[in-house]
Amino acid sequence: MKLAFVSNYLNHHQVHLCNQFYNNCEEFYFIATEKIPLDRLEMGYEDMDSKYPYVIRIYEDNHLKYAAYYIIKTFDVVIFGACPTKLIELRMKNNMLSFIYIERLLKKGLWYRYIPSTRKKIEDRVLKYKDRKLYVLCASAYTSYDLYLCGFMGKCYKWGYFTEVAHVNKSELMNKKDKSHCKILWVGRLINGKCTKDVIFLAKILMKQKLNFTIDIIGGGKYEKQLHMLVELLGLSERINFLGVMSPDKVKEYMEKANIFLCTSNFKEGWGAVINEAMSSGCAVVASHAIGSVPYLIEHKRNGLIYRSGNINDLSRKVIWLIKNPKLQFTYGMKAYDTMVNRWSPEQAAGRFIEICKNLMAERQIWYRNGPCSRAYIIKEDWYPLK
Repeated sequence: MKLAFVSNYLNHHQVHLCNQFYNNCEEFYFIATEKIPLDRLEMGYEDMDSKYPYVIRIYEDNHLKYAAYYIIKTFDVVIFGACPTKLIELRMKNNMLSFIYIERLLKKGLWYRYIPSTRKKIEDRVLKYKDRKLYVLCASAYTSYDLYLCGFMGKCYKWGYFTEVAHVNKSELMNKKDKSHCKILWVGRLINGKCTKDVIFLAKILMKQKLNFTIDIIGGGKYEKQLHMLVELLGLSERINFLGVMSPDKVKEYMEKANIFLCTSNFKEGWGAVINEAMSSGCAVVASHAIGSVPYLIEHKRNGLIYRSGNINDLSRKVIWLIKNPKLQFTYGMKAYDTMVNRWSPEQAAGRFIEICKNLMAERQIWYRNGPCSRAYIIKEDWYPLK
């Protein structure tokens, strides 16, 4: 099978999946439409476009651009990520098997579907091709609902981002965890939508409970100064450590030592690949129900805990319960690792995707029972009923 993946630039959340495609397809190319922005490099991203032999950088040369156009028009299957709409149109003129790889379309609010510019964007990328050989890879559990509200149904697969999952001895992985006290970790940009302040308010509740813990916050952003001030105001300077921006490899080291990983984002978080990474590192994850990856990755009270987005009391109850039950931290961490290895690894995703493509090319549509390439059923934002 000849496969191409068209997106803006290759990043560390895509590269391991692309490596699997490269190793398992007759031909595979990643077509990069733009150079990685400077702000991403400052966040610790690596410029990968020149590192891998399958990357075609169409922003550098017209000859490469025309070669990429030929690939888009002729290959068996093409995945379109963040790329110009005209490239999708180029492919769909011939109604050839294609996939749109997207997070939420209405992450800023369901009412955005009534805004003409938003509606036109959705129409041009997806809706106008709903009766053609176009399918959606949902990199958020809420994508299928967004599309349903816009009139697109029934051709949505569960998908996501697929970070590296190292095959390690689980006991050795869990032995890296801090045993002197509960080490809690939060990773992300310090911006609106990540709800980092909820972590600080949580810390105040934990301190009043006289629990033995520290919280490390990795990342930078426009709200960093305000968050530092809030920590000082609440007297939490000895409990919360701001560690700044780090490379993905360095973040991984902190995840492997952490007992509990927090992800507090609201509905603006399309996927949240840090949850993949934390689960792969054996962390007991406590995550907001609003995050796009959570309904797909976390099974409540089996491999992690889910709390109602924005509800500090719900968050604190679940974190306190975990701190007081270290064996649960271990159990959830082990099962989280198993989930990533056995269901949500790049190897599993690539193998399943290739299989569904072969079936679709033979005019058959198959659905896996769960995990990548299973049916992306409609999940509304108010689904959270858990205790």
